[in-house]
Amino acid sequence: VCGGSGVGKSEIASLLAARLTEEGIKAYVLSGDNYPHRIPAENDAERERVYAEGGREALEHYLGTPQEIDFERVNRILADFKAGVSPIALKRMGRTREELWFDEVDFSDTRVLILEWTHGNSDYLSEVDIPILLNSTPEETLAHRRARARDKGVDSPFTTLVLEIEQEKLKRQAHKAKLIVSKAGELLTYEAYQALMGV
Repeated sequence: VCGGSGVGKSEIASLLAARLTEEGIKAYVLSGDNYPHRIPAENDAERERVYAEGGREALEHYLGTPQEIDFERVNRILADFKAGVSPIALKRMGRTREELWFDEVDFSDTRVLILEWTHGNSDYLSEVDIPILLNSTPEETLAHRRARARDKGVDSPFTTLVLEIEQEKLKRQAHKAKLIVSKAGELLTYEAYQALMGV
């Protein structure tokens, strides 16, 4: 389950997992947000450093790439799950070094692993079977972030730039999505998505 910041990935993934489990198909939600190479505070600083030294182009080459994210580990987790490996060590992360640890999760009776993540449809992922894109326009994304006040710098020009770059990457990857869902909950064809987003 992928999409821009604040589009509802966590909520939809949790609802999917709950519904599947109700139907007798046990599911587990994995958050991709736990897999940057750096803790959030350090990654935010690295994003700003990259931008200060190389501008927008350098930031585009950093955000959502293996420079920023441990895609190899995520692919390995997904592959291990498909191979029936259990338990699997999953990374947990807060915002400080003291909030970084690993949990051994028992997947022995879990049949579906749902990855919820902005980068869940990335070209760097090889083990995702059914990419679901939750779509929102940049305006909808920013409005939602403001409403929940997740970040103190939600209105900063730099945060807006990061969101714009993320949105552009989501657009380039959208053709691979098996399902595209609008902010209003409507299923969209890729052609309808393109028209909505001006692609």
